[in-house]
Amino acid sequence: MKTNIFRPILFVLMAVLTFSACMKDLGNYDYVEINALEEITGLPTELNAIYGQDFKVTPELKFSLDQDFDESAYNFEWSYIGSNGLGGTKLFTWATTRDLEVKMTLVAGNYTAYYSVTDKASGVKYSKKFTLKVANEINEGWIMMNEVNGTARVDMLSVNSQGNFELIRDLLQTTGAGLQLEGKPVMTYTYATGLLLGPDAISYGLYLGTDKGTTKVDPNTFKWTPTMNLTYEMFGEIPDGFYADVIQSRSGGSAYMIGNNNIYFYYRTHNIYYSAPISYVTAEERGFEAAPFIGGDPFIVINAHAIFYDKTNRRFVKHSGSNATCTTLPDPPSDQKLFSFNTGMDLDYMRWVPFNGGEIFSILKDPNSNKKYLARFNSANNVQSYYSEMIGTDIADAEFYAISPEFGYIFYTIAGKVYEYDMIYKTSKLMLDFGSSKISYLNFYDFKNSSKYPGRNKLMVGTYNPTVSDGTEGVLGIYTVPGGNGDLVLDQSYSGFGRIKSLTYRER
Repeated sequence: MKTNIFRPILFVLMAVLTFSACMKDLGNYDYVEINALEEITGLPTELNAIYGQDFKVTPELKFSLDQDFDESAYNFEWSYIGSNGLGGTKLFTWATTRDLEVKMTLVAGNYTAYYSVTDKASGVKYSKKFTLKVANEINEGWIMMNEVNGTARVDMLSVNSQGNFELIRDLLQTTGAGLQLEGKPVMTYTYATGLLLGPDAISYGLYLGTDKGTTKVDPNTFKWTPTMNLTYEMFGEIPDGFYADVIQSRSGGSAYMIGNNNIYFYYRTHNIYYSAPISYVTAEERGFEAAPFIGGDPFIVINAHAIFYDKTNRRFVKHSGSNATCTTLPDPPSDQKLFSFNTGMDLDYMRWVPFNGGEIFSILKDPNSNKKYLARFNSANNVQSYYSEMIGTDIADAEFYAISPEFGYIFYTIAGKVYEYDMIYKTSKLMLDFGSSKISYLNFYDFKNSSKYPGRNKLMVGTYNPTVSDGTEGVLGIYTVPGGNGDLVLDQSYSGFGRIKSLTYRER
């Protein structure tokens, strides 16, 4: 009880003595006014940025003892709180400059950020907190695998918030992907893969391929890690320097790939991954080398299959369901036979199109002459519908082909000219003449979501000026194909990128 009574008195006496000591010490110190930060302008509490675009902030600083602001007297730091990749967050240093000028590579979202200024003389650090809102407008559009001075570069025609296409040159550098492509461009392709094995947890494949290798990148941020390489989707022995010539999806989350003259099959729902090549005929107990073409309805579910060309034995073969090998195609009865599926010819081009209920169009070349033949058949039941020599202007020298999915017209290119071949009348019509420009790409593009993107009958023509090689010489023209052999109608034209070798559309 006595302790509780006298404790407050003791505290009061101690406080009086302490205050008295301080009073007696007045005048023993020199007080110096510090250089205080009085104001920051040009840095609001909320900033907006677009992923992949330039982002710049130029704050103005006012200090109490530095009216002219000597920048060398201070240290600067820009920082933000972001994901640590382990489910948590941490503070990242962004830059150590007075102004912030970067390519925005942060994933879309809201971030707490700080701008800090330290007075070197006093060591006092001042910080201003602000919110950074990052939007991603680079998420839909045409992705182009281009050639620039003999090397590969990815450019993009991105749909902006107004619904217009905006050119993004060198997409990987612009977005800070962390991927440097090597070699010449080969292919690009997108499709919903289903969740793939590996640490990246990617379920939508955006593939980029050169003659040095094939890899995916993140389909939303375009970021890359080494485990996104295509070889991480493959089991078994992988040839040195392997890359994909072509990848094509099939219904139900399955896909085909051709690389190193072999055919591979992927079917995630059945846990079948790219492993042993399916370019093998069990009945003959031997494999074959495949031409780089895949023919088949990509949307068929029942009796799903694809047609390939065995260039070793010069014949068509088929893969069905989830079989581990291919089979040969039996010839029709003599009264229905137009040609033998064992053609004995080389394959120039092949594609499945929905024309006439869905058919394989193939262009065959006689190995002993310059003659070319058009062979058509139904891939599901092997019924043959057409076979004849192609007699068209300079058809023997054709470089690229494309088949109209609606009318069955065959388009082909010679130098800077595009011809349309009518198989009924066996005539060629000059449709486009680009003069001294060259053609690097010709195709009808198949959208995966055809109800949202009803552009199947659009002819894509990539051209370039051969006298320019700075990565701005490329042009893409998109044309509507009318019936009755009517003239092509230009819908859209874009320019300023490299020489298109392959393109795909990032759908949303």
